Amino acid sequence: MRKYADLAMIGIKEHTAYFNSVWANFLAKVIYLYMQFALWNALFASNAGINIPLSHDETIRYIIVATIVSTFMECDVIAWINGQIQSGDVANQLIRPIDYKFMIFAKHIGTSVARFVIYTVPLGVLIAVFYRGDLICRGQLLYGVISILLAYLIQFLYSLIIGLMAFWLIVTWPLNMLLAAIYKLLSGSWIPTAMFPELLTKINLFLPFRAIYAIPVTIITTPMSFESICESLFIQLVWLTVLFLLSEAVWVVGKNKLVVQGG
Repeated sequence: MRKYADLAMIGIKEHTAYFNSVWANFLAKVIYLYMQFALWNALFASNAGINIPLSHDETIRYIIVATIVSTFMECDVIAWINGQIQSGDVANQLIRPIDYKFMIFAKHIGTSVARFVIYTVPLGVLIAVFYRGDLICRGQLLYGVISILLAYLIQFLYSLIIGLMAFWLIVTWPLNMLLAAIYKLLSGSWIPTAMFPELLTKINLFLPFRAIYAIPVTIITTPMSFESICESLFIQLVWLTVLFLLSEAVWVVGKNKLVVQGG
């Protein structure tokens, strides 16, 4: 366990290595939240939101919590694996007496811890100072935390699967850009999934994306029955299992292909 803890520390140090970059990222998140807040306020103020299924307060609570969660949920695994394969360093990583996937996960945890301290906590303080009103459903907070943990693992496994595709494609950034846009939209990170048109909602039921943002954020911000919460958590557990099995299959096949390519 000590070696994985050391890898997590490396992830923390890598993310905090450049002070100016840290401040720029935090400022970008503050600006993004303000733009979201201004956009939705303008939408409702213009009466264009008359047919929107969520109220003004529900929408504002959703986008605030979604933005806070996104500050530490972001995952750099795809870019990291892609860089390792392009540089050839992946060969050195694979011969080390440490599980490659757990190594990536440990570094990802370290990065997430750094982001939580640097971005999430200060942003939460700013919101607590300037936002007046109830932001969360306190009685559902524990379930929300559990849902966030499940979403964190689902996000990592999804990113790991896409990252391991570099074993075949070598260069994955064009695919990453396309999938990132689809993921941001369908996960509910940008727009609450409750506002999706009927067809898109039905399609999204068969995809794992809503289990990353829409489900945990909804549990935290919207009053729900115990049965509905259990159903939402069950959906996350199902997708977690499916993505885990898929990541194992992609890893086994991809590792063998990489060995063949390397002779």
